Amino acid sequence: MKNKFFSLIIVAFIGVAGCTVKVAPSLDSSLGMDAFENMRQINMRDVSLALYLDPKLKNLNVEQKIRMGEFSFDIGRAFSAKLVKALAYNFRTIHIIDTLSYSGPEPVDALMRVSLQDMDVNMAMRTGFATISTEAYSRLSIRAEIQDAQENRTIWVGTTQAKEEGGSQEMGQMTYQEAGRGFASTMSSAIDKAIGDLLGQMNKSSNLHNYLAKWEQKNNGMPCAQR
Repeated sequence: MKNKFFSLIIVAFIGVAGCTVKVAPSLDSSLGMDAFENMRQINMRDVSLALYLDPKLKNLNVEQKIRMGEFSFDIGRAFSAKLVKALAYNFRTIHIIDTLSYSGPEPVDALMRVSLQDMDVNMAMRTGFATISTEAYSRLSIRAEIQDAQENRTIWVGTTQAKEEGGSQEMGQMTYQEAGRGFASTMSSAIDKAIGDLLGQMNKSSNLHNYLAKWEQKNNGMPCAQR
C-alpha cells in the first residue's frame, strides 16, 4: 500500500493557545444514498457468506495534528460497519471471521475477502474576509473477492477507487470539533461510494449470478429443473 498522503494548509484557526485539543469525530456508520445509488439493485439471496476484512482495512485509523488540534478518524470500523449492513441487504446470513478459513458450526456457501489497496486524504482550512472554511478530499482504493466455499475457487473479483470532495464554511470562528465533523463527512461519503460500487459490480457479474443461483438451489433443496 502506498504511503498515505496528507496535505494540510492552515491559514487561520481559532483555538485555545497552548492547549492541545483531541478530536475524534465519529464517522457515520449508516449507509448513505451514495451507497444505494451505486448498488442500483437490492436482491436478498438465500445464501450464507463468510466475510473476512483484512486487518489493514478493519483497523485503519487516520491521525493528524493541525496546530493545537489532534484529529483521529476511525475509518476502518466505519467502513466495516457499512459493508456488513450493505451485505445484509443481499445475503441471508453473514458470518464475520478473523481468519481466511471458515471453521464455524454452520456451513457457508461463499467466502468474501475485502482489503485496502490505497488511500489518499487531503484536508485544508482557509479564511476569507469574515469566514473560515474547510476543504477535504478522500480517495479509497478497495479490492474484494468471493470464493466458492466448497470448490475453494475464486468466482468474482472487484476493485473500486472511490473519491469524494467536500467542505464547510462558518462565519467568524470555527472550532476544531466543527472542522473535524466536516472532514469526517467527506470520508463517510467516500466509504459509501466504495461500498456501493463493489455491490454494484457484484450485481452485474454473470458468473457470480450463476453461483448465487446454484447456492440457492442447494439451500432450498430444489433441483435445477424446478427453478
